[in-house]
Amino acid sequence: MALFNYATKEITLKVVYYGPGLSGKTTNLQQLHSVLSPERRGKLLSLATEADRTLFFDFMPVELGKIKDFSIRFQLYTVPGQVRYNATRKLVLKGADGVVFVADSQRMMREQNSESLLNMRENLLANNIDPTDIPVIFQYNKRDLDDIMSVDELNRELNPDSFPYFEAVAIDGQGVRETFDTATKLILKYISRKHRIDVKLTEKVEKPVPEPPVAEPVVDPLLEPLVEPVVEPLLEPAYEQPAYNPAPRPAPAEPGGPDITLFLKDIISTLGELREQIERVEKSADNSRDAHKEKVRYDLAVQKFDKAMSDIRGKQEKMMSMLKEIKASIDNAKTKKRWFFFG
Repeated sequence: MALFNYATKEITLKVVYYGPGLSGKTTNLQQLHSVLSPERRGKLLSLATEADRTLFFDFMPVELGKIKDFSIRFQLYTVPGQVRYNATRKLVLKGADGVVFVADSQRMMREQNSESLLNMRENLLANNIDPTDIPVIFQYNKRDLDDIMSVDELNRELNPDSFPYFEAVAIDGQGVRETFDTATKLILKYISRKHRIDVKLTEKVEKPVPEPPVAEPVVDPLLEPLVEPVVEPLLEPAYEQPAYNPAPRPAPAEPGGPDITLFLKDIISTLGELREQIERVEKSADNSRDAHKEKVRYDLAVQKFDKAMSDIRGKQEKMMSMLKEIKASIDNAKTKKRWFFFG
């Protein structure tokens, strides 16, 4: 069932890859995830069971355009192949807008293919989805192996209603993209008819050329983190660093009065050290690959700056108090001299 998100202006459509165990469902998703635009696809997640796993990732294609100003996002799922995980298969199939049935072309898998297809139709009905109405695309995988059934045999046994089908060697990527592209187009037509809306396609754009295998290391998706680390840009400080303008040094106090020279030197030294520290952090943040860690260091430096400025304000207040005492001493001395002169 298509999900309309009015906040983000997105329509989310769900595609489920169904089929018997080890037929190539997981391989299809892994191949798609490797060739689709990295800027438009999400992380490949894996929910492992005892003997099989359910994979998932989402993809927002550009070339498919928009539906009434809504961007289109596809969520691609696989189901566990084993029958004993039927509850999981039924749950994953819930809300599907289209199904890709991946059949194993090997002759010895004939019974498993038919059993899985029957199970798929039962689970669709259990989720209030009409198997004859929802888009279904067949993929006859493992065409490179020996002792395989012909396409005519597979169509007779699995596809009597003449749904679209493709031959594939998923492990080499053959037929994977063609199957997916046809599934997305049929689903868009299905959604357009079901919700009585027009699909406005944008101009076709060139598909991104995949990078050479050397450029990106091959990593088992099970070993990758479920959530991609988010690196935040270095944030600007909440305030601007005040320009340092040292106040003029006051005249030396009368003998016996308080000495403020040490306080002024302390303030000047503190400001200089803090300025150097913040400049080092900013330069380090610009050159570092891990901007998040540098941001933390920057925040700590800013906090230290705030504390130092608070200390400086305290010292300034104390210094002003001392200056008042000095002024009072000077005024007192002048008064005494005046009385002495008139006396």
